[in-house]
Amino acid sequence: MWIKNRIASIVAAGAILGAAPVAAEVFSGRGSAMAGAGVAGGDYSYSALVNPATATNFKENDDFALTLDFGVIANDQNEFIDTAEDLTDYLDEIDGMTANQGDADFILDSLRALDQSRLTLDAGAQLTIAIPGSAVSGLLFVRQSAFISTEINLADADVELLSNFGEQLFDENDLQSEAGAFGYSMREVGVAMARTFTFGEYQVSLGATPKHQQVETIEYIETVADFDDDDFEVDDYTLEHSNFNLDLGATINWGELQGGLSVRNSLAQEYETLGGLKIQLDPQVTAGFGYTGEVLTLLADLDLNAVELFEGAGEVQVARLGAEVDLFDWAQLRVGYRHDLKDTFDGAMTLGVGFSPFDVLQLHVSAIKSSDDTLGAAVQFGIEL
Repeated sequence: MWIKNRIASIVAAGAILGAAPVAAEVFSGRGSAMAGAGVAGGDYSYSALVNPATATNFKENDDFALTLDFGVIANDQNEFIDTAEDLTDYLDEIDGMTANQGDADFILDSLRALDQSRLTLDAGAQLTIAIPGSAVSGLLFVRQSAFISTEINLADADVELLSNFGEQLFDENDLQSEAGAFGYSMREVGVAMARTFTFGEYQVSLGATPKHQQVETIEYIETVADFDDDDFEVDDYTLEHSNFNLDLGATINWGELQGGLSVRNSLAQEYETLGGLKIQLDPQVTAGFGYTGEVLTLLADLDLNAVELFEGAGEVQVARLGAEVDLFDWAQLRVGYRHDLKDTFDGAMTLGVGFSPFDVLQLHVSAIKSSDDTLGAAVQFGIEL
């Protein structure tokens, strides 16, 4: 019951926090299907979120776009959920009953497996309003993101208790192992602005995104005996922070080829949880290269530096590759691959399909799947005039 309670509370905490990570994935029904690549090119209503200079990547007949995106990626490392559910059912069955050494061995093996496992959730949503222009192109956005990670730490006292249990009455309140939830949510409101300059045969776009960020950090650690989900209040475990930040970007176009460079969150920030855990929001520098033809689009991005999600969670540095085939402006097929150079997260394949009748109404969906334990999806609804 204690594991079930903690998972329920952690999920509730993630929902209350608003759902998705600091400097995390920008989810898009279009972009996520191409592994999130978009620093050099791609649709201006999405790419301007990862590089403000791409706000100029509009077609001659584009005047306005409104989009709404949702997405989530879950990482169930070493079958955390299945192991927790099996142990939950077992503890419910024997709590208050006489148990033997075989029961204790099963519980200990399960706790050891959970001690080597982790469950993470990365989710996000954003509303964008894009207004292209020959002088200045702009994109107004409101973005909510969150990242949460759950862990269970096996206590030495539980190893000693369960290793020499024998046969006796079992009380789950005797377990001293701890469960923890760590993470943060971020709400961003900003405006991406960009302008194109012509230098001979080259078109260079420069962009900037001033934005306000509101961050809530969460750190929840509780022992089995002291936990009571009826008394759980997420506000008791969160701290609020707010700050100004700035994204910068540039692109260069020569024919059907594009290059790009972006710096997201150029002003480094540091946040703390109630327990003093440090969450560092560092600038993320990414380079991109793209090919945009009438039918085929190819995009490749590479993070030039690694960032740590939060203290002790490991660094992340991602390479992304995506492709799109446009079928008569009415439908699009997309595929991509993303790889974490630091191996904190598994590499993942992405797939997606888009429908854009009359090149006005927009519906785009994508799926994300790793070889082992990562699964995600994103969807976009929109209108372009």
